[in-house]
Amino acid sequence: MISNERQYRITKARLEEFQNALKALESESQKDHDWLTVQKDAISGQLDDLKGEVREYESLQARGPSALEVLSFEDLPIALVQARIASGLTQKELADKLKVKEQQIQRYEATGYSSASLDRVREVIDALGLKLSKGVFLPSTHISFSQFVKRANQLGLSAEFLSRRILPKHFTTVGELERSLSESEQQTVALQAAARIERVFDVPTHLLFSEQQMHLPAHILASARFKVPAKADRQKVNAYAVYAHYLALLVLHCTQGLEVKSIPTEPKEIYDTILTTYGTITFKNCVRYIWGLGIPVLPLQDSGGFHAACWRVNGRNVIVLKQVAASSGRWIVDLFHETKHAGQHPDNPNFAIVETFDEDQQDQSDDEAEATDFAVDVALANKADDLAHECVDKSKGKVQLLKSVVPSVAARHNVRADVLANYVAHRLSEEQGQNWWGTAHNLQDTTVNPWMEARDVLIEHIGNCTSLNPMDWSLLNQALSERG
Repeated sequence: MISNERQYRITKARLEEFQNALKALESESQKDHDWLTVQKDAISGQLDDLKGEVREYESLQARGPSALEVLSFEDLPIALVQARIASGLTQKELADKLKVKEQQIQRYEATGYSSASLDRVREVIDALGLKLSKGVFLPSTHISFSQFVKRANQLGLSAEFLSRRILPKHFTTVGELERSLSESEQQTVALQAAARIERVFDVPTHLLFSEQQMHLPAHILASARFKVPAKADRQKVNAYAVYAHYLALLVLHCTQGLEVKSIPTEPKEIYDTILTTYGTITFKNCVRYIWGLGIPVLPLQDSGGFHAACWRVNGRNVIVLKQVAASSGRWIVDLFHETKHAGQHPDNPNFAIVETFDEDQQDQSDDEAEATDFAVDVALANKADDLAHECVDKSKGKVQLLKSVVPSVAARHNVRADVLANYVAHRLSEEQGQNWWGTAHNLQDTTVNPWMEARDVLIEHIGNCTSLNPMDWSLLNQALSERG
């Protein structure tokens, strides 16, 4: 964004340079010079960007500040810059009105007013005559960042979650933020974070700075079929489900052009297609296959009781995976477990399943057992039972030999050794009461980062989703940032 006359003059000069370069290219012969087309496309793209910046700056100057209205506190920093331009004020002239140095205004605008106190922000708003909509909460009384953190926690949002996924400025911990920022800076960050919470969790900003009762959006939680383990924090699980649902909607918005295909019901068909198309049954290839069905896959990496989900919105499915384990095999089973759910009730345009159980606390309902069996059969070429029997036969009933037998059987049949190990451990536990999970854990493939692989495939598909507003784009990017 152009914020002053100097940047405007520089941008105009660059615009003229690119226009001259494009004219020069167009004057050359196109015969046998495909590279000229590539260069022209690149320059045309740059021209469009520069023209857009110039148009925005000139339009703001022509419209005046009365034409601007701020709809969200998160939009306020850029709106203050736009209002100054629309008012016809330079950075120095605004500084003179506020009786501060020009460099101070430059710093405010360069950092999104993150270092400005609320009193200063009010002074700038008044000086520019900027209108705030009724939905923008700018308190007239003192607010406390620590009180905001406490209130967010009552919603089920931990301090760790706030610092990693909600606060617009990243700090390792909330405590570090409180030590690093002045009280006025903390207030600004609290208001920015509250605006994000309102957007995601539908909790009005003013409630986060009061003692009034707050509720998560019941319609989202009511639409999903899920159980919460007895030892889990129900409020936190519910809050994370709402958060994951919001992100899933953003991903669906960014992938509207995906062609939706029918989901195969036969595990062997899926296995064969992945093997034929990609050559190997890796987690990344499995994710690519699901995307090829028109189903976005959103990987998350936070701790807590929420495990995975499948939502269908207006006929389009989206899968959310949240697994902290580094085992590719577990991620694969989770992926196809949710794929099975995505294929259920095909005539229902809206559908929701939220998983809150880890490997040791599986929901034993028929639907869940069927989905798990389906996932294992995909990874093991629809012969899980035969492979398990072969492992037992070749180990001659000696459990201690399974550690070497399982990988050899998996290699012979071109299936995942880690998935087979988990399946054998499950069978031993169910049928013989033997705990082989420790050895199965040692056979897991941890050579790659499954979360990162799924994230990279997601980024390939959504790119820089320009149709999202800046707040949503920031929230999605933070969700896809690596775990601290």
